[in-house]
Amino acid sequence: MRVNLEARAALAEQRRARTRDRLLVAAEAVIAEKGLNGGSIEAFARAAGVSRGTFYNYFPTVADLIAAMNRRVARHMGGLLGEIARRPADPATRLAASLHAMLEAYRIDPIRGWVAVQLASSTVPRTRAYEDAFAALYSEGVMRGQFRAVDPMAAMTLCFGALRMVQRDVVVGDAAARAEELIALVLAAYGVPFDDARTISRQEAGRV
Repeated sequence: MRVNLEARAALAEQRRARTRDRLLVAAEAVIAEKGLNGGSIEAFARAAGVSRGTFYNYFPTVADLIAAMNRRVARHMGGLLGEIARRPADPATRLAASLHAMLEAYRIDPIRGWVAVQLASSTVPRTRAYEDAFAALYSEGVMRGQFRAVDPMAAMTLCFGALRMVQRDVVVGDAAARAEELIALVLAAYGVPFDDARTISRQEAGRV
């Protein structure tokens, strides 16, 4: 009896996880089409094929749904960036690789990419994991003489702000070459000689 109860509980948890994931995928599609402020609980539930009551069982408010989507996008990107962080390369190369990987991920999955664009431009709290990873990488670059010793938050604003400008164009299928130049310019602003920065960006663009 205990085994049956445990198995039944495990199956119920699996079904719950699948329903929650279906709601998030459906919400991404709705938001990609209608915008972050254009979706409604009815639209999210209808797209997922569930009732309004089922939606509330998983997300008491739309804000809870948006927060979960933000964590979902960050978790997916965190896996990609974690692999790059472990590469035996200098900070400038790892930064260029990370930025190219982010843009390529959004190009491959334009729905999630468009959601990420809107989340980045909204008042949804920023993901601290990105900020902490950037601060650590920039600090390493300064210590190794690749980057200028400036306020890491200012450096991050420059990087993420520039990236956001080209991110939208990449999602809709434009600006691949511009992304390569943009990342080279970011590295150059941090102190990497421009010819080296362009070479690094071009090489990492070819790796994704």
